[in-house]
Amino acid sequence: MHVFMHGRFGRNIDTSFFSQIFTRGERIAEFGCGNGYFCKYLKEYASILYCVDINDLAIEEAKKNVKGENIIFLNENSSHTSIEKESLDTVFFANSFHDMDRESTYKEVLRVLKKKGKVVIIDWEKKETEFGPPIDIRMSKEDYLKVFRDFVLEKEFAPGPYHYGLVLRKA
Repeated sequence: MHVFMHGRFGRNIDTSFFSQIFTRGERIAEFGCGNGYFCKYLKEYASILYCVDINDLAIEEAKKNVKGENIIFLNENSSHTSIEKESLDTVFFANSFHDMDRESTYKEVLRVLKKKGKVVIIDWEKKETEFGPPIDIRMSKEDYLKVFRDFVLEKEFAPGPYHYGLVLRKA
């Protein structure tokens, strides 16, 4: 498990793409939020932001790093959250989905997203790099498209030199 990965490796990611992907007033959840690195940016677009992580220490760190009235911290497994059914516009994953139970987390995403909701993914390129998770657990764009079979690829973006980004829309 990569608990504090966002803080250490997040700085290699350019967050200027957020304004092209998110609209102000969205209901957003970051599954596997770690220390809240991306929650700091997501909160600017969210009417409600759920920062979800199964790790107690990560959630405590996120609470210290991210402040706001519109933020709800959930120390829960991303495959079974207390988020209401069909209540979210966007589910966000950054360097985290490859560590989760893919099928049950996918089903949870389907449950919590609104009819035309989207999934935004930032993950490691599936190639050798000097740091990051082992290559055998990394997921390619094609791997994501297989898992998120009820979604269509809406957009690809390049958030940094070691990562790729996908925007998937619920079909």
